[in-house]
Amino acid sequence: MRILVCAAEAPLPPMNGARLQLRHLCEELARRHEVTVVAYRRRDQHGAAPAGVELHELELPRITAPERAYVAFRAAAAGDPRGAVTLAPRIADTVGGMVAGGRFDVAHVAGAQLAVLAPVFAELPAVLAPLDAWHLNLAAAIRTAPAPLRPLRRLDLHVARRFSSHALRPFASVVMVSEEDAAAARALDPTLHVDVVPNGVDTGHFKPDPRAPAERGLIVMTGAMHYAPNIEGARVLADEVLRRVRARRPDARLAIVGRAPAAAVRRLGALEHVDVTGEVPDLRPWLQRAEVYACPMVSGTGIKNKLLEALACGAPSVATPLGCQGLRASPGDDLLVANVPDAFADAVVALLDNPDRRARLGRAGRAAVVEHHGWAATAAAYEAIYSRAIGSASAA
Repeated sequence: MRILVCAAEAPLPPMNGARLQLRHLCEELARRHEVTVVAYRRRDQHGAAPAGVELHELELPRITAPERAYVAFRAAAAGDPRGAVTLAPRIADTVGGMVAGGRFDVAHVAGAQLAVLAPVFAELPAVLAPLDAWHLNLAAAIRTAPAPLRPLRRLDLHVARRFSSHALRPFASVVMVSEEDAAAARALDPTLHVDVVPNGVDTGHFKPDPRAPAERGLIVMTGAMHYAPNIEGARVLADEVLRRVRARRPDARLAIVGRAPAAAVRRLGALEHVDVTGEVPDLRPWLQRAEVYACPMVSGTGIKNKLLEALACGAPSVATPLGCQGLRASPGDDLLVANVPDAFADAVVALLDNPDRRARLGRAGRAAVVEHHGWAATAAAYEAIYSRAIGSASAA
């Protein structure tokens, strides 16, 4: 197959969830297919495209503060998200000639905001991969935003819901990472054809290290710490869960590990026995040394790459039910699942107190992600979706 991928962010480091998913998917697809990516290289990004991938980089538009206000007004008036106004036109100009030349068999569009590209593809079958129910994440952003910004965030949420109720419809398939995200998408537009393809994890890179023994009492949370659901989760873990844990295990301490911590997360570092590291060169040592990995998500959506990485490293893990959505692992056998704060604290203490149970859970969690969450399986699922889209277009 000849696959054209359009994305708002290039599949280059440093990684967030969207970049990570796109990079590994394209890398796997390029083993068997021709893959061309058209995307913006953000100012923080570096490195080269995955092996075998032809990357067409676009320069990110520079927008002044007055222009941002105008864009927000224009987007709201049109009922489109801001990314559709600022990012989609340049991608459309770039790929228009490529599509007209008949160079590709299928298009893959990464992110709901780029759904406005649908007319550019004309007769080329196209698949949209929002991955998660974007409007649910925007709802979390309202709760963590400073008060002066909340009206703008509420407007973003209103636009996202209205946009998602009709703009995703032209695509042959809309791909989500969990059944919960798929249900949220269908609730806004019951006409959608939604497929569910969980994310994968690089189990060769993320793996246990027998030379790195667990550190007594160490609880670890990871993630992009400017992301609203992670901000909420970190606050609950540091403010509410850790206090309950330390009442029974005074040696417990928490490390919040991840890039770009928001001010609300940095303030948590002032709490006793909480360390906010910021970005680290390698997450693996933290995951390998954790006696307990915590995924205390109370908002947001999508599959949690950070939890997949922890399980792959053999970290005994505790997650909320929301943190586990999309995960093909067995609660109680592969990880512990509990609501915050009381049950979550009980589960953390249970693992801190029982090294044999930690060892069993660590082995079982890794086995589950090796079996169900390899990137090769993710790519194969996308290949089947592309083939169906191509077949349907040919029949039509």
